[in-house]
This record gives sequence, structure tokens and C-alpha cells, in this order.
Amino acid sequence: MKRNLSLFLLLVLSACTMTTTAPPVVPATASPAPTILPTITPTPTPIPNGPCDSPLLPLTAGNAWTYRVTSAGGESLFDLRSLKVEEKANIIATVEFTDRKNNVTVTEPVVCVDGGVENFPLFVVSMIFSDYLEEDFNTYHDTGMYAPSYQLFLENDWTMNWEVNYLTEDQAHVKNPLGGQSLYVLESSFIDLSFATDGTREAVTVPAGEYPQVLKVQHTFSFPATLFLPTGTAGSFITVYVTQWYEPFVGLVRAEVDRTTIFFSAQEMEMPIVSTVEMVEFRKGE
Repeated sequence: MKRNLSLFLLLVLSACTMTTTAPPVVPATASPAPTILPTITPTPTPIPNGPCDSPLLPLTAGNAWTYRVTSAGGESLFDLRSLKVEEKANIIATVEFTDRKNNVTVTEPVVCVDGGVENFPLFVVSMIFSDYLEEDFNTYHDTGMYAPSYQLFLENDWTMNWEVNYLTEDQAHVKNPLGGQSLYVLESSFIDLSFATDGTREAVTVPAGEYPQVLKVQHTFSFPATLFLPTGTAGSFITVYVTQWYEPFVGLVRAEVDRTTIFFSAQEMEMPIVSTVEMVEFRKGE
């Protein structure tokens, strides 16, 4: 009995003197902070507001633009307004164009077809050539569409080429940028315009503000010009190459002449024409 008690006490004492080993401490691993991605606000898809609302030339009644033309002759201002849109045999928009430099205002009807603008007057050509024209080009539409519809741009993924042709109603006097004899664009002369865009968008800043995604359009216009010489007349052909930038459903934001050529006496020569058109203000109609 004593032996069993002694063995019991020995076991108890051994248990009391044993060292208790604590479980290993595992250092806490910090969870990586979530990556905060920048919020991207998609550019909203523009929606046309009316039957004359081409993305390049929205003629909603009340829309108004002011442009500044900078050229070798200085600066001049032009105003364009869409006065009203009405449905007759066709959709007709009435527009008003004012040349502040010469204090001249003209009002013209414009035909719209399926949301495109067919016969817009050549006001941009007149602005670009403001240093050299004694009066605006007075023309009438022959074939083609000046500003395609929104639906047509969508169907072509904003990659398009198009042409439009006009005829002059009166003789126009063009000062010769090369000096010497003046040039005349005779009545019933063709003025041919072409446009091309591959959908390129660029940031443009003009007096009217900053436009981060305007549509870049390459544009040319050409027309025959006649020189009246003491020995008779001589024909020539002028072609102007222009880069244009458009904010969809605002209109032309900027236009800049890249180069101008004249084909005369079986040779092509460069003409020193410098001209930039910039939008100063856009006022949206109802």
C-alpha cells in the first residue's frame, strides 16, 4: 500500500514540475489593400433632336454659332444661326449667315433628307477665303449630301467618304494670292467638295472651350478660275486642302487650311493662303 501511495505522489510531483509549452505564435499576414481603379465615364452616345440634326451640322431651331477667322489680313468674325425648321414638301431649315467685317447678312433655305443636310450654303468656303473674296460665293446645290445623317455615321462606324457638288449662280471675283491679275469664278462653274474621316478623335481647344474628342475630317474643295489677260483669257484650277474638326451635335469647331494649289499653264503651283476658322461661341437652341 505504501509503495502504491509513493508511486502516486511521484506521478503528481512529476506532473507539477513539467513545463507547459505554449503553441507557436503565427504572425498575422496583412491582407493586401484592394486596388482602386479610376472611374471611367463613358462618352454618352449623342442622340439627334430633330429632322435636321446631322452630327456635323445640327440645325435645331435656335442653334447659333460665332466663328473667328484668322488669316494674313487679320481677324474677322462671322455668325451663323438656324432660325426655324418646318416641314413643307421637304424638311426645310432656314439659316442666317452674317459677315461682320463687311456688314453683310444672307438668309438661305436648307433642305434636310432623312436627318442629313443636303444643300447647305458654302459659308465655310467663304470664311476660309474671306481675304480674297469681294463677296461670298453665291451657289446652288447640284448633287450629293453636305452633311450625312447620324444613322449613316453609325452604320459606317464613323468612317466615311462623301462628296457634294455645287454650281455658282453669279460670277465671283477672287483676288490672286500670287499677285498679278485677279481670278474670276464664272457663272455656272462647278465647285466640288469632298470629305473623308477614318473616325479619328482628337482634343481641340478653341475660344469656345475645350473639346477632348472631336471628329477629324479631311476636306478639299476645288473650282475653276479664269484670268482675264490683255491677250485673252486663261483658265486655271484651284484646290484647297483643309483639316476640319467637328464636335458631334455641336458642329464645326475648327478648320485650318493645310495647302492650296493652282493648276495653270500645265503646271501646279502652291498658293500662300493661310486661314484658320475657330468657334468662339455655340448657343444651343430649344
